[in-house]
Amino acid sequence: MARLNIRPAINSDVDAVFAIRLKVRENALTPAELAVRGITRAAWPGWFKEGYGIWVAQMGDDIAGFAIAVPKEATLWALFVDPEFEGRGVGSALLKVAENWLFDKGCREISLTTDANPNVRAHGFYERHGWILTGDADDGQVEYIKGCFDDADGFWSDEMLDRPV
Repeated sequence: MARLNIRPAINSDVDAVFAIRLKVRENALTPAELAVRGITRAAWPGWFKEGYGIWVAQMGDDIAGFAIAVPKEATLWALFVDPEFEGRGVGSALLKVAENWLFDKGCREISLTTDANPNVRAHGFYERHGWILTGDADDGQVEYIKGCFDDADGFWSDEMLDRPV
């Protein structure tokens, strides 16, 4: 089996990234639905200019998945795995890279949204990786958050968990 390599995306990865986005089984959107959300091949170069973190998971010659993070919004904006590569740790590896990058950029709490349907596998995936479901997002999806671990005392900070002290 080919070794998994997570690397920063480059402009020439755009076709592979969009092919994966259109192949997914859950949270599937048509090209027209993506375009309404501003997710187009033409927008791709701008994401780099805006400072988005964009990575691809490569197995051999194949792009197996991708992740996109937006530091100014402290958001994991996208994480998708080609269905042919599911169950091989691709999503977990991409998630770890994106989370660490956002925390390294100074984000103390990060968020993501996903399909509100509780049967969507993303819920279990994010919960296994320490994300906390906070409720409904503005767009009909649900939001998850994750705080940066505070190494000083070994606990999540109260601000991260929005708890009174």
